[in-house]
Amino acid sequence: MTEYQVLNLMQVGFIQNAMYFVGMVLMTWLGFRMANNVRNAPDANMVGKVFTSVFCLFVAAFMFQVNQIGGAILSSNVDLLVEMGAESGERMSAYMDAPLIVGGSLQTVFVLFVLVFQLALVWGKE
Repeated sequence: MTEYQVLNLMQVGFIQNAMYFVGMVLMTWLGFRMANNVRNAPDANMVGKVFTSVFCLFVAAFMFQVNQIGGAILSSNVDLLVEMGAESGERMSAYMDAPLIVGGSLQTVFVLFVLVFQLALVWGKE
């Protein structure tokens, strides 16, 4: 496999991952809408709050997974490029420990922040 083929395969993987990410952004938006509706409904019952909370938990779990898959795509392709001795692999490997990298620690903190924000809307006092 050539360097070009590895980079092309990585980009194809990122395209699929990006489609899932857009879906998760839409589901996150829906979670905020649901949380806001529960918060603003004076007669919101416990079942609505629980279902909204479970929905938000699932979306956060799926968003975390999408981020981790993106990180795995990048990591595995960088490893392959480094094994091949490609210059692009050496340049890309310098960024693999950055906190802003795909699937990195900052993305995980952000997903948790969004989840806490949604749950605070559902369960917090007005």
